[in-house]
Amino acid sequence: MSTAMQQTYMLDHEWEEEPRRLELLQELHDPTSIRRLKRTGVNGGWRCLEVGAGRGSIARWLARQVGPEGSVLAIDLETDLLYGLNEPNVDVLSADVLELDLPAGSLDLIHTRAVLTHIPQRARAIDQMVSWLAPGGWLVLEEIDWLGQVTADRSWSAGMRAYKQATVTIDWECGRELVSELAARGLHDVDADAEIDTIRGATPLADWYGLSMHALRAAVLAARTATNAEIDRQLARLQDPTFRALGFTWIGAWGQRRA
Repeated sequence: MSTAMQQTYMLDHEWEEEPRRLELLQELHDPTSIRRLKRTGVNGGWRCLEVGAGRGSIARWLARQVGPEGSVLAIDLETDLLYGLNEPNVDVLSADVLELDLPAGSLDLIHTRAVLTHIPQRARAIDQMVSWLAPGGWLVLEEIDWLGQVTADRSWSAGMRAYKQATVTIDWECGRELVSELAARGLHDVDADAEIDTIRGATPLADWYGLSMHALRAAVLAARTATNAEIDRQLARLQDPTFRALGFTWIGAWGQRRA
């Protein structure tokens, strides 16, 4: 694990609620991720890399798609939450994508979700991943974007802006850059789509936002962009069944290395 990445990643794996936060992320976003991955034609024998494997659900799905002739390398800065990932064709590795050393042209599919937003050296990370693609291999990137937050109600938007201002190592506008970043590297068939969170209070999605806000609360208080009372008011709104707001826009982009 690189020192640089340790210093920029702000979500603590040792926090007792982090497993639940990541499980909610899987529950909410795996269907969209799987839909996007199916577009690549992932099939038996493919060699795959899952960057930022989290709780392991996508690595597990990929393992079942590629079968015994294929392979999946699942990496994360910390792998303690991947203890249930025991598919025979999956290797789990504690690694930083910026430091990982893989042979050029060795992979058929690379996927990330909510990872690049935490990496200030995103351009170098994408360069690394493109270099690992075999001819015809696919890179699928999924990241958040601030787009929806600016159209939300003023109170919610102000509360989220306090988090944006405090978490300076998180790029809250990462998603909108993905298409141009893939195209600039000469990938073929570059395309994208987007889904926006519509938050309804007292739902699993609201719980994920609440847990994420709890996880970053100390950073917000240290930066003095919001007070404890202001954060508590935001969290209370997420538990109100009548609450509605727009959340993050989740942008997925993909491209193929030319054969």
